[in-house]
Amino acid sequence: MRPLLLLSLLPVALACSGGGDSTAPDANAGVASVSLNVTSAQLGVGQSMQLVATPLTGTGTVTSGSATWSSSASAVASVSANGLVTAVAAGTATITATVSGRTGTATITVSSGGGALPLAAEVTMPGNTFSPFLTTIGVGGTVTFRFGSVDHNVIFALITGRPTDIQITRNVNIGRTFNTKGLFPYDCTVHPGMSGQIEVK
Repeated sequence: MRPLLLLSLLPVALACSGGGDSTAPDANAGVASVSLNVTSAQLGVGQSMQLVATPLTGTGTVTSGSATWSSSASAVASVSANGLVTAVAAGTATITATVSGRTGTATITVSSGGGALPLAAEVTMPGNTFSPFLTTIGVGGTVTFRFGSVDHNVIFALITGRPTDIQITRNVNIGRTFNTKGLFPYDCTVHPGMSGQIEVK
């Protein structure tokens, strides 16, 4: 009788196994929205600023995806393939970043008189250096530090008005806002000699 018993249990085992991949897709894995590092800014003719697009899932977590950039008025403010905006003539333009069909926008106002400083900038970390070494922004501007796959930190000199240090991290983008005029040197203490400066005017 044993062979019959084993055969009778075989359909039950197959039914329990499911015969396929039962993993349900993550509904929040795709791009639900696109966040830009600034939503509005003022530039003088000839000035430029770097926009950064961050794709987010439905739960607000960062996901992957490359942005396609466009300007509603390229004669006022043009934008490069990597999000660098250049003020061309007086007026207003809407810069749009599109990732997987989702968009984020920033309104750029260009004044003909010039003199306006960017309110957003970006510092990258190729190798063990900060690039650019000197970043200049206007009061109230935000600098986004783009950390790669190597551990770094950002420790600011003890100067009044300095923002909070960024502790050792990797593979993230972290912004710091500067509300006080001055020169703010900073270092990566993980890698001696790796330093930079933020000038706020």
